[in-house]
Amino acid sequence: MNKLLAGALALALSASLAACSKSVDPTATPTSAGSSAGSSAGSGATTPTDSMSAATTDDTGASTGAATVGPVDQSTPESVMTSWLESMVAGDGNTVCGLMATGGKAISSIPGAAAACGKTITPMLDQIKELGAAFKGLKISGATVKGDQATFESVTTEPALAADVVASFKAAKIGGKWYVTQG
Repeated sequence: MNKLLAGALALALSASLAACSKSVDPTATPTSAGSSAGSSAGSGATTPTDSMSAATTDDTGASTGAATVGPVDQSTPESVMTSWLESMVAGDGNTVCGLMATGGKAISSIPGAAAACGKTITPMLDQIKELGAAFKGLKISGATVKGDQATFESVTTEPALAADVVASFKAAKIGGKWYVTQG
């Protein structure tokens, strides 16, 4: 049963990340990076902070409030993966997007991209919220780091089934902070 749960969650997370990455084109001009008409560079982008909250606004200025996730840590690949996965199972799409990178850029640094990502991913996260209990007390250690890139293929996790979930993801260090990327 645990292998099935881990497989289902890994598939859901991969699909969510792929959907977010596709909704964001890091090479697009600021006016077409997934933002709606009338937005400006700071209107919807969520910049990761030490204590991110999902209660942000989208490009229209409307609140996208969801559960608040505790402090996030981007100092190591393991800590960002832990924060990202905890945000996923909490249903906090805005924090999830703020901890992701695509095309070598943090999603939060692409105007309008964080809001577009949040709108895309949040409905998907609602489907995996009930799996959150399986990841209480999540701990990840042993990522393989080579320069500004990291993999999670041989990590040790608590609970153990989390290793199967995170194995297909990577992390990239951008501007001194680690971000989750697709494998």
